[in-house]
Amino acid sequence: MNQNNEKKYNRITVAENAGFCFGVKRAVDLMNAEIKNGSRIYSIGELIHNRIFNEQLIASGVKFITRDDIDRIPDSIDSTIFIRAHGERKDIYDKLENSSLKYIDATCPYVKKIHKIVSDNIISITENNIITIIIGDVKHPEVEGIMSYAENGCLCFSGAVELQAYFENTDNYNNASGKKIIMVAQTTLSVETWKSCCEYVKNNFPDAKIYDTICFVTETRQKEVAILSESSELIVVVGGKTSSNTEKLYKIAKEKCSDAIHIESADELKSYSVERFRNKNIAITAGASTPYSIIQEVILKMTEIINEELSFAELLDSTFKTLNTGERVTGIISAISPAEIHVDLGIKHTGILPFDEITEDSSVDLQKEYIIGNPIDVIVVKFNDSEGTVLLSKKRIDSLRNWDTVNDSLDSGEIVYGKVKEAIKGGLIVLFDSLRVFIPASQSGVSANEDLGTLVGKKVPMKIIEVNKFKKRIIGSIRQATRVINKKSKDEFFDNVEVGQKFTGTVRSIVPYGVFVDLGGVDGMIHITQLTWNRIKDPSEVAKVGDKIDVFIREIDKEKKRISLGCKLEEDNPWVKFENSYKVGDILEAKIVNIFPFGAFAEIIPGVDGLIHISQISDKSVKNVADVLSIGETVGVKITVIKTEAHKVSLSIKALLITGNDNSTESVEIAETPKVPEILETTETTETTEKVEIAEPIEQA
Repeated sequence: MNQNNEKKYNRITVAENAGFCFGVKRAVDLMNAEIKNGSRIYSIGELIHNRIFNEQLIASGVKFITRDDIDRIPDSIDSTIFIRAHGERKDIYDKLENSSLKYIDATCPYVKKIHKIVSDNIISITENNIITIIIGDVKHPEVEGIMSYAENGCLCFSGAVELQAYFENTDNYNNASGKKIIMVAQTTLSVETWKSCCEYVKNNFPDAKIYDTICFVTETRQKEVAILSESSELIVVVGGKTSSNTEKLYKIAKEKCSDAIHIESADELKSYSVERFRNKNIAITAGASTPYSIIQEVILKMTEIINEELSFAELLDSTFKTLNTGERVTGIISAISPAEIHVDLGIKHTGILPFDEITEDSSVDLQKEYIIGNPIDVIVVKFNDSEGTVLLSKKRIDSLRNWDTVNDSLDSGEIVYGKVKEAIKGGLIVLFDSLRVFIPASQSGVSANEDLGTLVGKKVPMKIIEVNKFKKRIIGSIRQATRVINKKSKDEFFDNVEVGQKFTGTVRSIVPYGVFVDLGGVDGMIHITQLTWNRIKDPSEVAKVGDKIDVFIREIDKEKKRISLGCKLEEDNPWVKFENSYKVGDILEAKIVNIFPFGAFAEIIPGVDGLIHISQISDKSVKNVADVLSIGETVGVKITVIKTEAHKVSLSIKALLITGNDNSTESVEIAETPKVPEILETTETTETTEKVEIAEPIEQA
């Protein structure tokens, strides 16, 4: 914008940090994703303090409920309870955790951090000799949640006046002097209010632990609006009337600028006669619960009102910004090539975003990753007036944003993902967008005798374990992240798995007694007896590591997280096949598979053996089975007995020999099959078959 335009058109400055903060944006993104999934969503209280946005959620089918309504929510796979960014009371978290209801915890990591500070201090002070002081709005849901973690009770004050008034009472002061004191703040508290409270507590209780828990975004917004108020004739604060942080922005603006207004939507501007501020400086800011779309509507409406005599083209031109080096701005992608992106910034200069100012990952395909017409956040690096271009950087803005993200991840323990750039001495370098994260070899998840280089180029999960922005050092752990992910996956698996459920798994390891199968992050074991219907001595006869195998769940021990698997299907049961094909009196050929003093076992079909008792081997007396039969020999036999329930078959060679001599089977006396002694570890042989104590025939040795 040239100097003439600056004089002619009204100057509207929009606060850089206006709109959704990290915590609110995270909650909104989680909510939108769940809406797309088609879930029936029940939010405990309004998601954010913005009437217009909440009305849109209601129109999308979201229901706002109270804590008391939780017990009335139907336990359905489609129902999801939502904890908003403000967080909840401890008893509500416990109730949801111990119920079967599905819930999403969108509590802001900064609020979670306060919960942890309060609870950790109470646990560490075993004599229960502690006073927790909270500075904030006692009726605000965030403060209600924080108070619930102070199990021994707490004191809540709105500011220094209430704080001082309480301790002016001698009894209260003496009581506090003999105890441990900790003090925290509501995340959206006024910075000035917090400073005055800290000063009082430090002067009166020097040993108190004071935790500055105001969200840094809140502090930044408040400082920003204070600066804008000093150079503006009108301050417009956009946000919900019930929003605590928006109300504090308005209060700061009003203290420094007599003409400050607080509106929820662009339609309210007409009630404030803002046209009288033509040719004057106007600033617009917004609370952390204000959607960007509402801010944009206010900007456009304000421009229309104060420049109503201009043509549409002039009006459009008047909204263009004058940019300065180092300024952060949102532009629109207008062209993409493999080497750079062109960005429309709403000025005469063409924004140029070179590849190396977008990412350090050389494998990124800009034409696949980015879309013409989409918005993109950049920082202005350098103007080139002769060429009509301006050099931009996305990498630098990503770096600023990512430092916030890694700090949040460190506080909350949430997992982030990055791409392994290289293996160096002692570990790995992982790119988290524009930041370099060092993963020590001991935290890589790769064993000491393996090559770290196998991870190069792969996307990996990380848990941030150390952040030092001053030294530009970030340390992460793949091993810890994998452990968290595996535990979550394992817990979800055991919550949903049922006996009889079928899977296709991968053989992970083989032991003498069975096979361990990976079902997708959870291992189950197939005992050797459940691998196949056939006789095997070692599982490696039918399986090898890496094999895909179809299995079903036989037993589940959810307490010990153990699963017993099977892969023998009933339709493959050899006994069923035998019964369908054979009957008593059938003559067939069978192969000798085992020899004992009392007789021999012969395989009829794979998986079904029959016993040829020593008395049924020949029409002559047999003293030693091995003298007559040998393992592997095929002999003709006749089925004399089938015991279905016991799965036992008696065979006879003798019956065929007698039949051959007499040309008749009627004269063979085989009405009852002789009984065979049970096989023990040692078996004694008698001199004659007549003296053998007969037991039930068995299927196999």
